Amino acid sequence: MKTITVILEKGKDGYGVSFEDIPNVYGFGKTVEDAKKDAKDVLDFFVNTSKEFNKSVPEVLTGNYELDFRFDISTILDYVSGTITQSALAKATGINVAQISHYATRRTKPRESQRKKIINGLHQIAKELLSVS
Repeated sequence: MKTITVILEKGKDGYGVSFEDIPNVYGFGKTVEDAKKDAKDVLDFFVNTSKEFNKSVPEVLTGNYELDFRFDISTILDYVSGTITQSALAKATGINVAQISHYATRRTKPRESQRKKIINGLHQIAKELLSVS
């Protein structure tokens, strides 16, 4: 089964979705769940419309596929901000609070290595929380 990476990005009025391997196809939802649903609907509409107008469908959309939803860094930092402080994330990642703040406000975009540190730090915090009984 093929996997399509869907990027979720917070905007002023909700969450936008774009597809890593499918250019110029976008979706939107007021909430994360709405955006995820719209991503599926948009792909179905794209495939059906392409077939209707005899346009080629990207290989990744032929046959069975699954969607892998990923937040961009500023969106995930916003999404967890009510649960995890930037100080806690700084401690878990080794990235200073000021830099995390820059990522959260889109002032700067993290390099891939920094992105991985943030994701791994969030996973580590989650593991620690799950270990509490």
